[in-house]
Amino acid sequence: MNVLPSYDEDLHQEASNMAHEHTAPPMDIALLLQEIRSGNQALSDKLDKHTTEINQSISGLKTALDGLKSRVNETEDRIGAVEDELSDVSAQVAKLIKDKTFLMDKVDSLENYSRRNNIRLINLREGCEGNDPVAFFTNWLPIILGREEFAGPLMIERAHRTLGPKPSASERPRPVLIRLLNYQDREKILRTAAKRYKENKSPITYEDRPLMFFPDLSPNLVKRRKEFDHVKGELRSRNIQYSLLHPATLRITLADGKRKIFQTPGEAAAFLKE
Repeated sequence: MNVLPSYDEDLHQEASNMAHEHTAPPMDIALLLQEIRSGNQALSDKLDKHTTEINQSISGLKTALDGLKSRVNETEDRIGAVEDELSDVSAQVAKLIKDKTFLMDKVDSLENYSRRNNIRLINLREGCEGNDPVAFFTNWLPIILGREEFAGPLMIERAHRTLGPKPSASERPRPVLIRLLNYQDREKILRTAAKRYKENKSPITYEDRPLMFFPDLSPNLVKRRKEFDHVKGELRSRNIQYSLLHPATLRITLADGKRKIFQTPGEAAAFLKE
């Protein structure tokens, strides 16, 4: 029995199969390489596309930034111009405020000058002056203040109640404005009324009513003088002598006789705190 030929055939077949197995892979590698190349090309195309899009976006952003920079520069220039104008306007406003203050002070000074011959009489019964106030006060003032104080007759230019509705009998009477022809007579009346108050420790009375004599001042000056009320109250509580000088200046006299002058309530209050 010849066994070897069969074995040789099997061996030859196995070798042939192995040869086929070793020759097939190069075809698969070529296909794989082709697929890799195709994939790389597709990836490269995608990268190129995205790179182009990114470049376009960057270019758009650069254009937008350039436009924004231009607008920012323009805005800064405008802001600078506005600041310069604002500085000029602020200087002009400051000057206008200064001029306004000066003019208001001048007007107030002129108004008070026009009132310098006037006296404001408070709490005189409504209607007691009758239909001829000038004649009434020409005779009444020397009587109520003392004829010895007046060398000659008073020269009254006009006299009237302040504007406003006539009050009832239970209401406070309207003040009386008396304009004298001579400033000296006006000062004499005010000084005499103050002297009588100091001597009697109480105001002059008429028909059981306390009367008060004041200079006729502008509303603005009255407000400025009224701002000293709190300080004046403090001075009275300390028994410190004081005078409110024209137009609105506080003068105090200390125990040693020294005098201090204050132009504002704040200055006086600060001194009292020392």
